[in-house]
Amino acid sequence: MKKLLVVLSFFLLVYGACPSAPGSNSGPSGAVNPLDFVPVTPDTENNYPPETMADKTAFDFFRDEGLSVGWNLGNTLDAYINGKSNETGWGNPPANQSLFDGVKKAGFNVVRIPVSWMGYIGPAPDHHIQESYLRRVAEVAGYAHNAGFAVIINLHHDGSTDGSGKDNGWLSINKARRNEKGYNEVTHQFVRVWKQVALYFKNYGDWLMFESFNELHDGGWGWSPESQQRPQYDIINKWNQLFTDVVRGTGANNSTRYLVIPGYCTTPKHTLASYFKLPEDSAPGKQVVTFHYYDPYEFGILGDQQGGRHTWGSASDKQKVDTDFKPFKAKFIDNSIPVILGECGAVLQLYPGNKSKEDQARQNRLDYLAHIFSKASEYGIVPIYWDNGAATGNGEKFGLFNRRTGEPGSDESNDCIKAMINAVK
Repeated sequence: MKKLLVVLSFFLLVYGACPSAPGSNSGPSGAVNPLDFVPVTPDTENNYPPETMADKTAFDFFRDEGLSVGWNLGNTLDAYINGKSNETGWGNPPANQSLFDGVKKAGFNVVRIPVSWMGYIGPAPDHHIQESYLRRVAEVAGYAHNAGFAVIINLHHDGSTDGSGKDNGWLSINKARRNEKGYNEVTHQFVRVWKQVALYFKNYGDWLMFESFNELHDGGWGWSPESQQRPQYDIINKWNQLFTDVVRGTGANNSTRYLVIPGYCTTPKHTLASYFKLPEDSAPGKQVVTFHYYDPYEFGILGDQQGGRHTWGSASDKQKVDTDFKPFKAKFIDNSIPVILGECGAVLQLYPGNKSKEDQARQNRLDYLAHIFSKASEYGIVPIYWDNGAATGNGEKFGLFNRRTGEPGSDESNDCIKAMINAVK
C-alpha cells in the first residue's frame, strides 16, 4: 500500500534529469484500439444468475442505500510475493464470512476489496486470467454481499511503483509514457484484464462496483517533476476511458454498473485539477469519483517510524482537512456525482517505555479519525478506512479487526471504530 513515501528533495534528484517522454505533446495517439482485439481462446464467463439492477443514478443509489462509511480489506487479495498475488502472503489469514459479518455489525456499509491480479494473468496476446482466481475474488465479494455490503473491486498492486521508480506490477505508467510501444503493450493488457473481469461479473447486481485502478504514479507520489507534465495525466484519462468502454461493451448489468474513477496518484490535488477528465459514458449518472487521504503522512502513515510524528490536532491541522475536502463538494457532489474517500486512516503508534507519548499518540489518532470522517460526511464524501490487518511490529499498523472472527482486535481498535461510525451519524 503506502510504502515509503519519500521527501520531495529525493525526487528532484531522481527525476529532475529525466528527459521528456516520447510523444509528450500528443501522447500515444497512434495506438491501435485495444477494444478491437479478439482472443484466440474465448474468455471465461460465469453462470451466476442475472440480478436485478435499480434504475438509479450513482448519486441516488448512495443516498437511498444509506452508504455513508466504509472499510478496506487491505493486504489480502491485493498482497503479492515475487510478482504473484498471494492472499496470505502479507500475514493475514484468508478472508471469511465471519470477518465481513463482524465489520458490518460494527456499523460499516461499504467494503472496498483491493485485488491484485498479477501472477494469475497469462501471456500476451490473450492474457487470460486463471479461472480459479476469478472464482476466489467472486467468493470473497460474495462474503461481503451476504453480510449486506455494497462492494468495490479493482486492479490494485498491478499498478504498484515504488519510491525509486521500480515497477512492482505490470500496469506501469513509466513504461506507458516512454514510447508508443510501451503504451500499447500496457494498455492492451489493461483492457484484456478488465474485459475478463467485467465478463465474469456481468450478471452481478449494482451492489458490485468496479474501480479502474489504484494509486498510479511514476514513483514520485505526484511530486516528481515528470509527474507535473501532461503525458502522465493524459494516460490516466485514456485508461479511465478505456476502462469505461470495455466494461460497458460487455453488456448485461455492466451496461449500467457504477464505475469508480480515480485521478493521478488518487490524490486530492490531481483529482481536483482541470486536467483530470471523467470519461464519456454511455450510461449517464453512473460514475463515482475517488481520492485517498492520509495527510499529514508523518502522522497518518509514518507514525512511530523514523520521520513520523505522534501529535495531531492543531487548528492548522484541522483547517487543512477542511481545505482539502471542501472543493469536492462544489466540483462533484453539487453536480450529483458521488465521491468516496477510498482510503484513509492513521496508524497505531507504539512507544514502549514512554507511556505518556504513546497515550498522546493514541488520543490524537482517535481525534484524527473522528475529524476526518466527520468532515468527509459534512461535505457528502463517503470515507472508507484502510485496514491492513496489522496491529503489531515496526511497519504500518492500520489493523482494527481480528481477521478470523470479525471482532475488534483490541479495546483501542473498538474505540477507533466507534469514533469513525459516530462521526458520520
